Amino acid sequence: MSTLTLWTPEQTQLIASTIAPGCSNDELRLFAYACQRTGLDPFSKQIYAIKRGGKMTIQAGIDGLRAIAERTGELDGSTTEWCGEDGQWQDVWLSSKPPAAAKTTIWRKGSTHPFTGVARFADYNAGQGLWSKMPAAMIAKCSEALALRKAFPANLSGVYSSDEMQQADVEEVTVTTELSKAFIAGQGAIAKVQTMDDVAKVQDRLQARLTSGSLTKAEHEELQVLLLNKEAELSPALNSDPFDD
Repeated sequence: MSTLTLWTPEQTQLIASTIAPGCSNDELRLFAYACQRTGLDPFSKQIYAIKRGGKMTIQAGIDGLRAIAERTGELDGSTTEWCGEDGQWQDVWLSSKPPAAAKTTIWRKGSTHPFTGVARFADYNAGQGLWSKMPAAMIAKCSEALALRKAFPANLSGVYSSDEMQQADVEEVTVTTELSKAFIAGQGAIAKVQTMDDVAKVQDRLQARLTSGSLTKAEHEELQVLLLNKEAELSPALNSDPFDD
């Protein structure tokens, strides 16, 4: 049996246009291997690929990273703390101001030491969406992703959470010059998205603009990133307790 997950031509086309936009055939094969290795389903948007700086980045939701760690049978609990500018760690963040950093510690069965991930708010803050509404929860998920990759490198190496990458996505759009009217309109449409039906409608509009030539391939890819992040914000999983084990 092949060691690579194989998709039908129809599934490959769907992934290439919506889940891994802009990826080459070789990159799609690498993405397929990542899906098989992690056991995450791209059609359920548990995992997807984003081209950034000409290179493919594989991203997953924090729930997907947790599921991978849990399936190993070696996850032995975790804790998360936050600190302000004073550097004093607290197990709950009650301030109305965003924390300066979050720290997550992961225990793995059979290991002689825990694995810790520390994420500074300034390094990851995307300045919009849930980063404005739930800053403590968002930076905590970034620290947890860091810790999980340290604890389970064989399972999570090269897989980054969408929360970790949101600032990079915003920066990519910011540095784009001479934006087309269609691109600016696309940004506005994505900002107004409130439901999953809205996501699907905007997705169709972006594809139509790309086909007609109103959007360049690079602009289309950047808008796809923003739309994927908006879809992640609307995911029901994000409305639950972010630290529910």
